[in-house]
Parts: sequence; C-alpha cells; structure tokens
Amino acid sequence: MTAIPRTIAAIHDALPLVRREEFHAAVTHAEQGDALDTVMSTWWLEAMFEAVPDRDQRLDDTVAAVGLVELPEADD
Repeated sequence: MTAIPRTIAAIHDALPLVRREEFHAAVTHAEQGDALDTVMSTWWLEAMFEAVPDRDQRLDDTVAAVGLVELPEADD
C-alpha cells in the first residue's frame, strides 16, 4: 500500500464518495493553524484506513472482541 500524500486533493480523492462531502465541509471551515492541521491529520488517517481492504469487517470484529491478540507489555 502506498502512502497517500497529505494534501487536500489527495485525501479527497482517496476517500469514498460518501465521505468526501464531510471532509470538504471540515477542511473548508477549519481555520489556518492548529485547527486545520487537526482536520488534515484526522482525515488523512481516515483516507489511509479506507485504503486497507475489509476495514469495516475489522472494525466490527474489534468492537465485538473477535480475533483480538494480546500484546506483550512494553519494557519501561
């Protein structure tokens, strides 16, 4: 999977049609600075997650606690 550029156009194009209007509203109403950075980061992650096949099924499985794997504790 190739990383999606963190630009408005690239994020827009990577999102499914049903999410593009929501992204457009968020990005056009955010003020320059921290607010816009947050919107871009949030939606860039959404676009990256959308690019991975079976996202909805994995999310449903996670919510239902199906197929979870215990991770080892980090060494401090």
